[in-house]
Amino acid sequence: MEYVEQPDPRPEPISIARCRELLGEDAESMTDQDIEDIRRHADTMACIVVEMYQEQCRTSE
Repeated sequence: MEYVEQPDPRPEPISIARCRELLGEDAESMTDQDIEDIRRHADTMACIVVEMYQEQCRTSE
């Protein structure tokens, strides 16, 4: 996966507890590190989706 450069300043990530809440029962057997990995991956994917959308908007102008 390609590294996505983030604009500064970065917002605070959601807490591990909130991530567990969002993941529901699936998070019960996960460690905090597992949750952190998922949180980081979700953040990266969200940035990629935003960049793709912005690129699509630029090319359709």
